[in-house]
Amino acid sequence: MSGFTDWAQTVADSEDAADFQSRVTDSENVSMWQSLAFKPNYKAAYCMAVCPAGEDVLGPYLEDRRGFLGNVVKPLQDEVETLYVREGSAAKAYAERRFPHKPVKEVDGGYPRR
Repeated sequence: MSGFTDWAQTVADSEDAADFQSRVTDSENVSMWQSLAFKPNYKAAYCMAVCPAGEDVLGPYLEDRRGFLGNVVKPLQDEVETLYVREGSAAKAYAERRFPHKPVKEVDGGYPRR
């Protein structure tokens, strides 16, 4: 689960609760808790909501594409939330360019740093 290793390392490296709270926001903690409590696929809900690949969402998308984009995609794009990206990745560059209102946090996703 992307970001979990970084979050766990931050917990372990923090000197005390105040130090931890200075490193990780309440919303990041809630997001991690939700992911742990509701299976790792929880964060995939955003992707699933905006991708008309599944049969259960294909109908509403095909019936009213503009409405779907306005009611589902646009609110997700406008939401201020932390985006987790790999250092130096194309995703990081895209996120910073396309969503300047969203904070970007680099994570290693559990992969060793080079």
